[in-house]
Amino acid sequence: MKPVSYKRIFAYLIDVIIIAFVGVLIGYIVPVSDKYEESSDELMEVISDYTDKKIEEDEYINKVNDISYTLNKESVPLSIISVVLYTIYFVVIPYYNNGQTFGKKIMKLKIVSNKGKKLSMNNYLIRALIVDSILSSIIGVITILVLSKASYIETYNIVSYAFTCLYIITFAMILFSKDGRGLHDYLARTKVVVVDDLGNPVQEEKVKEESKDEEVEDADIVETKEVEEKEETKKEVKEEREEKKVTKKETPKKVQNKNTKKKSETTKKSSTKKTTKKN
Repeated sequence: MKPVSYKRIFAYLIDVIIIAFVGVLIGYIVPVSDKYEESSDELMEVISDYTDKKIEEDEYINKVNDISYTLNKESVPLSIISVVLYTIYFVVIPYYNNGQTFGKKIMKLKIVSNKGKKLSMNNYLIRALIVDSILSSIIGVITILVLSKASYIETYNIVSYAFTCLYIITFAMILFSKDGRGLHDYLARTKVVVVDDLGNPVQEEKVKEESKDEEVEDADIVETKEVEEKEETKKEVKEEREEKKVTKKETPKKVQNKNTKKKSETTKKSSTKKTTKKN
């Protein structure tokens, strides 16, 4: 994985947290309808009944679809506000902030043109439509206002599945492709680069050199540990050999001492015998 890839992931997480925080604040300001609250409570009861096995799976799916349709229809104003919020954050702010959201600014990243040209508002809009849930939200609002309940539920399931696959493909391309560009980058003709503290793009070679330096440092640490372990084992082997040599040297001396003791004892016995005979 390229160094830019994991930075993009953290930058996106920061952006999502900021958007979620702003969304919560807007939720407190914009009141929801009583029907929305009733449907939310009803959905919790249905989930609880299904968990307790009071209702069958088919009945559970039908009830959840009906309640979800009501919730989505009642939350159309919030969905429109969400589209506006995401457009401002992921389109307008990068356009006027040197190609950076707050997350990208913190992680020292920047959106630039793949062709070396100046990016227009349309480039940022194409990116946001695909990867930032703007297009799926717009489709959801239009379909719920135009289609019937049955048609909306069917369309909603298809759209959800399609965008889930799209997100998976996009993030896989960011993580594993050679240039680290996602599907939204190809369509918008953009790429994300690392920048310095002044916001100037850093050459890819420097980024690669930095990552290589980190890898070399890690390898050096591992090598030093291995060398230390080898030296310790060598010392232990030497100590064992020296101990064996010492024991080998000591054993013949012990044998000589034993032999001398035996000789002295035999000489003493013979002398005592001679003295007894004389007497």
